[in-house]
Amino acid sequence: MKNARNVWESILKGLSRSERGLIILEEKGEKVYSPGELKEAAERAACGLVRAGVEPGDRVGIMAQTTPATVITFLGCWAAGAVAVPLPLPMRAVDPASFIEQSRRRLEKVGARLVTLPGSLMPMVGELGMGVRMIACEDLSSGGGLPPAPTASEDIALVQFTSGSTSEPRGVVLTHGNIMANARAIARKAKVTHRDRVISWMPLYHDMGLIGFLITALSYGTTLVLMSPQRFVSEPALWMRALSEHRATITGGPNFSYALSARVLEGGDAGDVDLSSLRLALNGAEPVDPEAMDGFVKVGAEYGLKPEVPYPVYGLAEATLAVTFPQPGKRYRVDHVSRSAIEEKGTASPAQPGDEGTRSLVSLGTPLESVTLRLVKEDGSEAGERELGEVCVSGPCVMRGYWGDDAATARCIKDGWLHTGDLGYLAGGELYLVGRIKDMVIIGGRNLFPEDVERCAERVSGMRKGNAVAFGITTRRGRERLVLVGETRLSCPDAARETARAVSEAVREEIGVPVREVILVPAGTLPKTSSGKKRRFLCRELYLGERLQAVARSGIPIYSG
Repeated sequence: MKNARNVWESILKGLSRSERGLIILEEKGEKVYSPGELKEAAERAACGLVRAGVEPGDRVGIMAQTTPATVITFLGCWAAGAVAVPLPLPMRAVDPASFIEQSRRRLEKVGARLVTLPGSLMPMVGELGMGVRMIACEDLSSGGGLPPAPTASEDIALVQFTSGSTSEPRGVVLTHGNIMANARAIARKAKVTHRDRVISWMPLYHDMGLIGFLITALSYGTTLVLMSPQRFVSEPALWMRALSEHRATITGGPNFSYALSARVLEGGDAGDVDLSSLRLALNGAEPVDPEAMDGFVKVGAEYGLKPEVPYPVYGLAEATLAVTFPQPGKRYRVDHVSRSAIEEKGTASPAQPGDEGTRSLVSLGTPLESVTLRLVKEDGSEAGERELGEVCVSGPCVMRGYWGDDAATARCIKDGWLHTGDLGYLAGGELYLVGRIKDMVIIGGRNLFPEDVERCAERVSGMRKGNAVAFGITTRRGRERLVLVGETRLSCPDAARETARAVSEAVREEIGVPVREVILVPAGTLPKTSSGKKRRFLCRELYLGERLQAVARSGIPIYSG
């Protein structure tokens, strides 16, 4: 990546050192691109984009299904000097018209020249072509030489729309310099070399999948193996088998993927796999759950998994991707703190593990190279050791801003500091997160964090782990009350109602506050982002609008005052 002026040049330098290039696992077999073949395919796609009228700086929408043609289109986009705009695929059953409208709004917002997508998706999103020109990725290949695009580090490379977990999605504007600086910092902290073998199933429309794995892995010459998130979700054992067969050294995923993989390994569904080659398994797409990592380590030990492999990290799209990483080769650190001290005093006072009222939080490491971190209290002063504050970030990885939204940019970036909206503390120089400021619920003078309530609820038999959402509601009398919505697979109404009551009792006993109402909904209906994050604000709106598909309820509806 040294001396590279843009993302494409950094990838070219990485390919010159790569041993095997890119491997994409398909439904039947795998598609392999040697470094030279990948370079040639990307340049042909770039020529196809130029022939379609794309000029340097133009925005190109890419419906980011994990296929060979899509990956090549991303590379071709940067080779042509264009700006990639990844578009998510629906991970759950949604109204096709709504999905098309969301995609169209994003394309219109950035003024996209055209949108590319795998030809197989054309029939599904045909109406999208009424607002913008559509081209199948497979049709971009063409001959002819490609003149070097005059792209500099300060030019825009990517508009990455946020997940929409806490607000409506916004277009994060990232320059080539932003991406290269973050990729360089990731590689140095994680000690990435061309000898690494990286496997990812993370979506290419997610910053972790696109920047953390595709761009960084290719730029540092690793052998990169990709599989689609749809394949992982439909058959989780494939991930474990791929790690074993390709002797992977680095991989990644959110909490649920490790919890799911632990069940797969425990049940023997992955077969006789060998995980001894792994050195890093990144976890950072959502608040890190120590129980999920502990379970993965415990079961994985029987398959050669080393306890220092789980690698909890912190980042966000507005900082390109990564902000803090731990030191590789060491087991993840867990801090046990008093929940009441956090909620009532804003301090992370040490407590005994296992005691009632103790909260266990995972260290997310220290800032990456060139990243400066500080935590700011509500009064604007800097938080001290173990004092809670908003995580603020500065450095070359901080985004240029939100596309077409100066007001939102000004609220987020103040005097060069990115205000993340995440609340955390520093202990021994390491970062620990306690929750999102927007999600916090204040009841009886206590600052409650929904993650605590959700984890408690998900332990109740009949609840789907990772599929509960807690939020606050203000009653007609001006009091804030706690509501919880969770998924269940129970079809018997009586059993579901009993589970709802059990959830309410569990939260009251463990957290110490009453739940105004517990609503159980069918599996697969909880609103989530395209990357699988819980959409609390939308769930709250569905609740207030009485639009949840309730299987069972326990408590008093908020509408009664």
